[in-house]
Amino acid sequence: MASSRPPKDKPWYNVLVDQSLQSTYVAERNLLANEDDSQIDHPFLGHYFDKYDGRRYYLKSKHLKPKPH
Repeated sequence: MASSRPPKDKPWYNVLVDQSLQSTYVAERNLLANEDDSQIDHPFLGHYFDKYDGRRYYLKSKHLKPKPH
């Protein structure tokens, strides 16, 4: 169990675990930038992302939140 309790009113993200079938939820404050630009290996990449340009993944439009008017 985590030694701290991240606030529930702050952003959490569904993270795909590299070289695994698993995913997990992580509080934004616990995320760290990855300096390794290699693509991860996860079977759900194609479900969420259209492409990877060597630096970042591009989310499929069906997963984008509509902008408020």
